[in-house]
Formats: sequence, C-alpha cells, structure tokens
Amino acid sequence: MKTTHLLLSIPLALLAVTGCTSDELQEKPQTNEKGEYAVHFSGNMDMTLTKAGTTDVATGVKATISAYTKDDDVISKTAIVSKGYTVGITAGAFVGDESYVMYLPKGDYDFYSVSTNSATAAPTFISGVSTVLANGVDYLWATSANFNVPTNTNKEVTLAFQRKAVKIIINVVSGDGVELTGWKATAATDNDNATITPPDPSTTVKMALANGTITPATGLTTAENMKTVAVDASAHTATASYIMLPLGSGQNPIVTLNVKVKIGGRDEADKQYTATLTAPSSTSSAFQSGNQYTYTATLKANKIELTGATVANWSEQTGDALTPTEP
Repeated sequence: MKTTHLLLSIPLALLAVTGCTSDELQEKPQTNEKGEYAVHFSGNMDMTLTKAGTTDVATGVKATISAYTKDDDVISKTAIVSKGYTVGITAGAFVGDESYVMYLPKGDYDFYSVSTNSATAAPTFISGVSTVLANGVDYLWATSANFNVPTNTNKEVTLAFQRKAVKIIINVVSGDGVELTGWKATAATDNDNATITPPDPSTTVKMALANGTITPATGLTTAENMKTVAVDASAHTATASYIMLPLGSGQNPIVTLNVKVKIGGRDEADKQYTATLTAPSSTSSAFQSGNQYTYTATLKANKIELTGATVANWSEQTGDALTPTEP
C-alpha cells in the first residue's frame, strides 16, 4: 500500500510544483514544430445603429487574410503570409482553405482582410493595391491592428468588416391614374427589367489595402441589369437595386425601367421610363464608398418623377446583414 501511495503522489507533486491546473494545461496555445503559434479568425459587421449589435459573416463567404509585422507599410513591405479563408458551418468562423492554419512567431502583428461577401475569391493585391475592381460586387474590408501573438486574451483575431462599394435602391411606386402591374419579364431571371449605366472601372478603380479606400471612377460605362423583385400586386410597387463602385462628382447614372402599367384603368403596352440619378453634392465623390442611396421613382402617364436620394451608411440598413451575394 505504501508503494502504491508513493506512486500516486508523484504526479500530484509535479502539478503542485508547476502550478498548472488541468484546465490551464488544456488552454495552452496551439503550436507547430517550430514553436510558432496558431492564429484563428472570426468576422462580423457592426450593426449597432440598427440595434442589432454585430452580424456574423455568413457561411460560404470567402476572404483573403494577410498578416504583417506591426506598423509595417503594406505598400513597401511584403506580407508575412496571405491566404484564402472561407466561413465554414459556423457563421462568422473562418476556416483556412485546404485545412490551412496560420502559425506565427511570438510578436505583434497587423492583419488585413478583403472579401467579396460571396463564394468568389477576393481580388489580389500587389504592393498594397488591388487589381482593377468590378461593379456588382459587395466588397468588404477589415483590419485588426497591434494583435499580440500569443498573449492576446481573445485568442482569436476578430475582423470587423466594412462595406466599401455603393448600393443603389429604386423604390418604384404608382402615381395618380397609373397602376404598376408587372415587370416586362420575370423578375427572378436576369433581364432588362431595370438597367443602370454604372461607373467605368477603367484601369484606375482599385482598393488600397491599408484602409480599404476605393478610388472613385471618373466616368460611366454601358448599361447593366439591376436586381429586381416581383411587383406587389396590391400596392402596385416594386424595387430595383444595384451594387456599384464609388463614382466621382459630376457623373450621373441613368436608370431605365421596363414595366407593365394600367393608365386610367386600361392596360397599356410595355412602357419604358428613364431617369437620371443625382447624388447629394460633394467635393470628393458623388456616390461615396460604403453608402446606400435610396430613391423613389413615381410612375406618371408620360413621365417618371425621381425623388431622393436618402443617404445612409450601408452597414446600418435593416435587411442588409452579411449574407452571401451571388458570384
């Protein structure tokens, strides 16, 4: 019995000497064979102004996450590592593509992330500047500065994403003597029910990795289809929307609506309405990064009246939580 007692007391004595509990041992940071520490990531968007707190990035959304030494200039310095991640089965939790796990030596780091809020990969960056961007993409950007590995108490890098593109919403309503009865074609398909002449990306519309700034376009390009929802048969209203790049002052996109209407109670043939979007005056950009511009388009017998725009930070809008957009 004495021998057994002595053998059992040895591991207890070791635990007492080291001062480690079983819980503390389980919380020991994950390391690789080089003694580097594993770094994990989560992503969300601040929705506090809608009293919704934060909204996790949706499952299936891809992002590129890059690590730099603290205070490194992303233009002149090269990322320590830059890899693709995808939100897995748990919303907000990024998982490295092909089971990749980022390991870093002990130290202080700045992390940057870019996403298209979809299953499409983020644009690539060279010397801190992206390739030319495109319309129709919900670009997201985030950073987490001065993160210490491995002593940070969160044990996880939280990326608070910001929207960097522009959203246009057209609320179509019926005017006196006019009833909107439908779109020209089925709203669920890609069609020309509603079109817009968006910013021309040219060769200059790119994102800066350091702060997510997108250089505004200076001109417009050929019309593209907007997203439309089915006409409300009882209210005779509908909505068209489009995600586009920021646009410099003095540029006014043209919106075309192809609809079916009743005028004076009589069915009319398909009718086309055209209107020009005017943004609030600005010295830097007509349609600014991260904003949502909402217009009301009132259909008249022979014209359209466009009122607005109301402008708000896109991330503040109810119903615009981070859900993956179509590639």
